[in-house]
Amino acid sequence: MFQLRISTLMWRFYLMMAVGIIAVYTAQSWLIVVTFAIAVSAILGYRIPWPRTEEKEGKHVALPPQAGKKLRQAS
Repeated sequence: MFQLRISTLMWRFYLMMAVGIIAVYTAQSWLIVVTFAIAVSAILGYRIPWPRTEEKEGKHVALPPQAGKKLRQAS
């Protein structure tokens, strides 16, 4: 959860508003459930990881302290 980029979050809110407006003007009450599902997914930040579009994150490597060297004071 909470893995959405801000642009994806904005697109989900635009989609939610579009589906909600269509649901009201066409009197399709079942579309309100779809609107609610889109809103919840945007608020919770849920993202389905697709294999081809998975972003590769950098690898964090912790360096061991060097033995025998005096530590410097941070300025």
